[in-house]
Amino acid sequence: MRIWQLGGGAVAWVLATVLGAVTMWVGLRPVLNTALPDRAIPLSASDLRRLSPAPVPPVGTLAPEPTRSVTPSATPSSPVAEPPVPSPSRTASRSSAPTAEAAPAAPKQTVVNGWTATETGGKVTYVRSFKVDGGQAVIQIVDRVVSLVSATPATGFAADTAQPSPERLVVRFTGAGRAYTIDALWFNNGPFHEVTES
Repeated sequence: MRIWQLGGGAVAWVLATVLGAVTMWVGLRPVLNTALPDRAIPLSASDLRRLSPAPVPPVGTLAPEPTRSVTPSATPSSPVAEPPVPSPSRTASRSSAPTAEAAPAAPKQTVVNGWTATETGGKVTYVRSFKVDGGQAVIQIVDRVVSLVSATPATGFAADTAQPSPERLVVRFTGAGRAYTIDALWFNNGPFHEVTES
């Protein structure tokens, strides 16, 4: 009887221990599964064939891969679509580069007897500015014809011009009891001038 009681207590203890262990295993198994890395899952033969790398051909037999051009398309997510880049046409590549137009030659300028001579298109223009106490005059000669560009008298003076011939021009500044005369003419195939005071 005593042994039966002792044996029954041991059986009860073993059952309680096993039941507790099973309960703990069932309760802790999801937690342990999340803490452990993924366990290896056996693969079938078809899965292994699908995942195995393709055989590499010998070096000399590699064929070049065709290049693929991707054309970006405007999507609603991009607010601004870039304009397409125009491809150069064949006619543009055949046409020669534009040639620069020859710039007109700068006029030649020289000084002859104090006159500035400017040659443009085969024609020579002579210009000179005269400044005296009575005022200032600018005179030019083109094709042997002498003409007045401007005459500005000084304060208290007056300007007067006379042209006895197309090849001669006289400018006088008079005032305050004095007179200044500028006599310009085409003489001896060149410009000539004389300034006097009286």
